[in-house]
Amino acid sequence: MSLRKLNSLLLVAALFVAAVSCKDDDETETLPELSGLRFDCPSFVAPGQAVRMTAKGVTHPEGEPVRYAWKVTPTMPAYDTTDVGTDIYVHWFSDTLQTYTVYCLAFAEGYYSASYSREVAVVKGGLDGSITKTGIKSSDRKITVDGTDYYYQKVGNLEWFRNNLASKKCGTPYDNLDVMTDVFGRFYNYEEAMTACPEGWRLPTEEDWMSLAEAVGSPVSEKYAMFEDVASKLLVNAAFNGVSILEYWPVVGDVTNSSALSMIPFGYANLGNMNEAGKFPGASFDGVFEYVAMWTADKVAEEEGMAYYRYMRSDQPEMLVGKGDMNTFGASVRCVRDAQ
Repeated sequence: MSLRKLNSLLLVAALFVAAVSCKDDDETETLPELSGLRFDCPSFVAPGQAVRMTAKGVTHPEGEPVRYAWKVTPTMPAYDTTDVGTDIYVHWFSDTLQTYTVYCLAFAEGYYSASYSREVAVVKGGLDGSITKTGIKSSDRKITVDGTDYYYQKVGNLEWFRNNLASKKCGTPYDNLDVMTDVFGRFYNYEEAMTACPEGWRLPTEEDWMSLAEAVGSPVSEKYAMFEDVASKLLVNAAFNGVSILEYWPVVGDVTNSSALSMIPFGYANLGNMNEAGKFPGASFDGVFEYVAMWTADKVAEEEGMAYYRYMRSDQPEMLVGKGDMNTFGASVRCVRDAQ
């Protein structure tokens, strides 16, 4: 699935419902339009979650009341109309993990109706959740930290997490929605990443990443070099709510996930400024289902405030290295330790 396909889950589509009234057999009259309809709702919700939505943006030109009707597909066969003057609607989403479309219709006598829609995905973490086909089984080796299971795999002389760190003590969830923490893991700035791994585990150094590359057949002789032909061995073609995530370009080769590390391109975050509560409310997210971005513990010696991260693209066979601002760049974390 490309970024454009994911955006189709998140972007808003607006449309107007045409209406005409007949004056006589040969003549029609064009009605004035209601316009500007909007409503806010989260892009991702938990199974069975109740969501309160408020219609806004529509003002009747003559000051008369506007009525609203709502429908959520595929679970509602018809619109549910609110009382006159009521712009609030509450919907309890199904337990089924899939994408739903919420439609709102604003209407008033003598005017074209206005319609607005948003798409909402019901998601859940865990092996039986939204992310499937990872190659991870419930019987595989794991540790449990604060209620979250972290599966791990020995590769060479190191043991690596097979799922992204999802510590709720710090970090920022995708789309700033807590429900996404156990689905994608969280995005951490450098300082958060350095302290977020469980006791006995660490943020991987560049040497750790080099050891991983060598163990899967791509030895490197110097730090911060590109790792050749490793993407197919590290990535897994998982599914999100039953839809295959990746459309690999032929140059990547057969995606075998032979390392069993099951890496998935969940993108990266531009965190912006931290507020007084230590959160990043203005964070934006990019590269989902196109980029894997994971911190190293190495700072950039010649550039103050910058640190290295390792990344892969869904259309390249290599693992590359980038430099991120330690305060504002958000990447995923895979914890590592010496093999036990």
